[in-house]
Amino acid sequence: MNKKMISFALVSVLAMSTVLAACGNSNDNSNSSEPAASGGAKDEKVTIRIMTRSAGTSPTVTAYQNLLKKFMADNPNITVVDESLNDEAAFNNKFKTGLATGNLPEIWMNYGGETFKEYAKNVALDLQPYLDADKKWAGDFLPLLDTWKYKDIPGTFGVPTEFYSVAIYYNKELFEKAGAEVPKSVEDFPALVEKFKAVGAVPMAMGEKENFRGGHLITNLSLKKYGFQKTQDLNSGAAKWNDADTVSLLQTMKEWQDAGVFGKNIVTMDGNTATTMFLEGKSAMIFEGVWALSQMAASPIKDKIGVIAFPGYKDKPELKDNWFGGAGGYSVSKAATGAKQEATIKLLKYLTSVEAFQAYMKETGGGVYPVKMDVDPASIDPITVQYMAALDTAKDFKGEITEYSPITQLLDKTRNEIQGMFAGNSPQKTGDAIQNFVDSNTK
Repeated sequence: MNKKMISFALVSVLAMSTVLAACGNSNDNSNSSEPAASGGAKDEKVTIRIMTRSAGTSPTVTAYQNLLKKFMADNPNITVVDESLNDEAAFNNKFKTGLATGNLPEIWMNYGGETFKEYAKNVALDLQPYLDADKKWAGDFLPLLDTWKYKDIPGTFGVPTEFYSVAIYYNKELFEKAGAEVPKSVEDFPALVEKFKAVGAVPMAMGEKENFRGGHLITNLSLKKYGFQKTQDLNSGAAKWNDADTVSLLQTMKEWQDAGVFGKNIVTMDGNTATTMFLEGKSAMIFEGVWALSQMAASPIKDKIGVIAFPGYKDKPELKDNWFGGAGGYSVSKAATGAKQEATIKLLKYLTSVEAFQAYMKETGGGVYPVKMDVDPASIDPITVQYMAALDTAKDFKGEITEYSPITQLLDKTRNEIQGMFAGNSPQKTGDAIQNFVDSNTK
């Protein structure tokens, strides 16, 4: 899924132009299947507002709304006004109006990252003291809190309510038929081409027509080869897009294409076609995210599908558990003080507890959530179980390289140039074009 489509960039009225958000998730820290919130914020009656994109009639929305109702029932002194809007433009406009008038909701949904930095400076409450004071709450999160942290601004300015990551789904039966093993390293991919050609398939179909998958792929390779430091260096200027290390990543992608790892005509192939190839047994693997779980679980080959983490490099085993992924979450307005702030933090904890996400899982029948939690395998589909097992060893989640750049157009430029490489440009020319763009947009 294009990360633009899942609302990754935020651009504030202060220094940006859009703010996106998505479904919230939720609960307190009890042992029940639903969160147990008790007691009000002292005895003072307060009203707090929350704005997410969780609106409509889906099972996720139902779970979210039920959590709000239960919280208010357990906390009769706190009234929660849900201002969530499903429509992206309406959400953005409402947020910008609230920002301009100094009337932000107490809790709002966002995706952190570099574009959230102005919010962290100006309007978001530092949540680190609350995380430090509640080790259970803080410790239950997957390693995603860095999404709302900045080197030059002390604190943590959001907590996750959802997260995305990308793994490899593979056809167990097709691997057995080809006499092949699931790749354990990046270096294993080219050798799979001939094995799967013999059974009328390709190793890992990739549709690059929409062009974001190239950006996802180079990010994965970079995290596995150089770690997050490379991302930081590329965006600070300490490293270059046309240096030997970065061009080597582009070279790997080009070599895979030339060898036939992705199949034919990937620049004109869209994601739906690649998915169809996988589901029809014409591709042994597909490089996709958590958003594909429901489709995989409902497919005719659901019993044949396995899930693995994108493999690392043989010479960098210490980096193999870095994942391409990130989070969406809640931030709190620092304008809330006193009893209102106390009530807001109570709701925040309630909506981001393990028990809340268990309630979501129960209502939706599956899903992957931003907390560590035990689940009954019998209660969810087997593919989700395998995805969660693959996540068990994850040490870090980082977004696309260009997400961390102050140059907002760099994401599109990089994706377009990588698509151009798949269309025929050399890796060096691709790296040069991206670096020239960076240089021309750097003061």
